Amino acid sequence: MIYNNTRRDKRAAEFYVSKEWRAMRECIIEVYDNVDIYALYVENELLTCEPVHHIVELEDDWEQRLNPFNLIPLNHKTHNTITALYKQSKASMRATQKQLRSLIEYHFREAGGYKKVLCDSFLVAPPLFLRENSPREFQ
Repeated sequence: MIYNNTRRDKRAAEFYVSKEWRAMRECIIEVYDNVDIYALYVENELLTCEPVHHIVELEDDWEQRLNPFNLIPLNHKTHNTITALYKQSKASMRATQKQLRSLIEYHFREAGGYKKVLCDSFLVAPPLFLRENSPREFQ
């Protein structure tokens, strides 16, 4: 809350307390079985997730804020690691984003890939993929 009030811009702060974000966040955590897959595959740790991270951050592309293909659940420890990698340089940020996407694909490979898993979970309509918003409305 302090971060929202002192460091985050007003639009982002309002978004993170919105009903649509809270619903999407819970769906993403559920789809990933409450597991931080970065910690699992990169750090060989089994950690539960807390924040849900935007791979492409809000300030870089507001339209991706509810795109389930742009979201990954992380533990606070892992989120701090990812944030530090993003801040190193643009190249480091792009490499980290690519790594996160590959971890997601790897995680869901046996289930048919993350696109299939997210579509089967009704988070997106079948024709929608990366760089498009989900049309799903949360009540």
